[in-house]
Amino acid sequence: MGKGTELKNRKTDRRTLYTKNVIKDALLEALEDKNFEQITVTDVCRRAEITRATYYLHYQSLTEVLDELLGDALQMAEEDCENPDDDVLQVLSLLAGEQPDHLKAKESLLPVCHRVAQLPKYQVIFHDETISNYVVNRIFQCQRKKLSPVFMKVLNLSKKEAELLTLFIITGTYNVNKALNWKKNDTWYKVHSMLLRFMSGGFERLDEQNKKEEDGF
Repeated sequence: MGKGTELKNRKTDRRTLYTKNVIKDALLEALEDKNFEQITVTDVCRRAEITRATYYLHYQSLTEVLDELLGDALQMAEEDCENPDDDVLQVLSLLAGEQPDHLKAKESLLPVCHRVAQLPKYQVIFHDETISNYVVNRIFQCQRKKLSPVFMKVLNLSKKEAELLTLFIITGTYNVNKALNWKKNDTWYKVHSMLLRFMSGGFERLDEQNKKEEDGF
């Protein structure tokens, strides 16, 4: 590949990235005013100041744009974790021993499913009731790849059991955040401190029971 072609490709890639970011920002802006189900491609194009032809060069539907926004949010939440590759069960056990006021200083250790909805840029997505089931399922589809293998290995669960446990945690966390109106205040930290203790105790009990069954008790 010649230098001219390589430079042209880089410019095209930058232009494509810029246009897609403009479209995604336009959808976030639209979500400030209306529910996802009420938003049209025409509305997004108007806000992005692009033509429909340009839009369809990059996306086939608004759902594709939403999926990329969720992917961006999850990636950002993952990158903001202090140690994203740490054993999730060990981290939960550590945090379960913290008082609510101490949890604030260590919230960067919280798993992604606890933190993703708190990212300011993406909060409008999580406030939209019309897509809440879709959003929580997308988070589950992403996080099960990380959490389920840990549950299978540490807790000796089948793949199906591990995935259902992951679904339970993510769905529960999402709905608790929704019930708290997504406000990260003193009540939020108090409730999540309680939930961390609950989950940590449940994991320990499940581990104990599995070990007893392995030993024939």
